[in-house]
Amino acid sequence: MDFSIFKNKYRISGNLEVLTALHIGSGVEENGMDAPFITVDGNSKNKNFYIPGSSFRGYLSTKLERLLAKENGFKFVDKETKEELNEADVKLIFGYTNLQKENSDVKERVLKKLSYSKDNKDDKEENYYSMAGRIHISDMLINSDVDSIKRDGIKIDRETGATETGAKFDYNVIPLGAYFKFEMELDNVEEYQLDLIKLALKDILEEDLFGGKLSRGIGKCKLNIDKIEFVDKTNIQDYLFKKSMKTKDVKEFLEITNLELK
Repeated sequence: MDFSIFKNKYRISGNLEVLTALHIGSGVEENGMDAPFITVDGNSKNKNFYIPGSSFRGYLSTKLERLLAKENGFKFVDKETKEELNEADVKLIFGYTNLQKENSDVKERVLKKLSYSKDNKDDKEENYYSMAGRIHISDMLINSDVDSIKRDGIKIDRETGATETGAKFDYNVIPLGAYFKFEMELDNVEEYQLDLIKLALKDILEEDLFGGKLSRGIGKCKLNIDKIEFVDKTNIQDYLFKKSMKTKDVKEFLEITNLELK
């Protein structure tokens, strides 16, 4: 697909519901707190908590990498082209760098999907060694008026099974019942790539673990999708002049229709 030409755009919106406590650490101590929940302004008292869009993006790409790993013993096939998918198809959605360092199967599929031809003297393989992703997930701001909760933790020595000396620490969690705004945009995606994204979303649409400190019994979340909007060449004028997009039924949209297993 030529990404320089407009094909389509999708906007998927809803919320992420916290079913057990959730922790997304800021990585910076705050007022004596070892691991506060990340905030927009660095101040937990203001309760401007959020989940970085990059964190959810990483969650989805990891799901797809596992599904498309060659060690699985099965292959996904694009019904339209009959082509077998591999890890290259994750990169074609989420973007990549240093393609020249990838194994030959991944590299060859990426180059093929991007229409590179050795016979074209005006084209160079190096032009395809990095590519931006087709997916963007906005930072997920909290929609609920909740306070974070302080929890205590300890570090265990893996060799002795005993508590490490001076190993007590604390961290903040967002309690169950909180909601974070979710918005994902997709640009110039093919039908089979849409199905891959639906597969990556499948677990968390039902309930899945997300975030940090998962070994402490927290992190169960559920994604609720409220609206699917899209624009393609049939309604591009309305989108450009009126910012109007068509909508799709959520249940129908989430059906997998373009992939099969081999």
